[in-house]
Amino acid sequence: MELVSLNFAPFPKELISKKLEESGIHINRYAEILFLHGGFSTEGGYEGTLAIASLREIGLEDGAALSEISARIAELGFKPCGASAGLFLRLAWAEQAQSKNSVLSGTHSAPDGAVTVLSEILENDNSFPKGLYLRNVEGRLWLRGYVCDDEYRFSGDDVFAFENNKHKDKEI
Repeated sequence: MELVSLNFAPFPKELISKKLEESGIHINRYAEILFLHGGFSTEGGYEGTLAIASLREIGLEDGAALSEISARIAELGFKPCGASAGLFLRLAWAEQAQSKNSVLSGTHSAPDGAVTVLSEILENDNSFPKGLYLRNVEGRLWLRGYVCDDEYRFSGDDVFAFENNKHKDKEI
């Protein structure tokens, strides 16, 4: 498990596109939809520590649905992130390892090299994005929204980020 401390000053939501463009970060339509939701805010900034681990590392060897992942991390003393944590993590983390393939969508599974940010779900609608994931594809940094239903099971090898309340480790 890797621990990452983030500390971002607040900024107006209207500046998201500018900050992403300045950082060379690409997004998909699902990320744009999340950014427009009233529950997605950058006004409070972000200060906290994220834990990054595969589901296998947190004891979910056979994978799990989002509700099971949330229950497991609660047992371990962690919690889902705020909706904007993925944005702040992407802005801070330019050194993410490159994916082994360049497939960006259509696989119905978490893509290679993705770090999915387990965050509060803004809408209980299976067609609305559940959250964000980060990838580095051929040297291009991505912040992508994703959709899935309540039954979808992530693999034990899938990597997630979640809020760590225990201690700080390294800052990126």
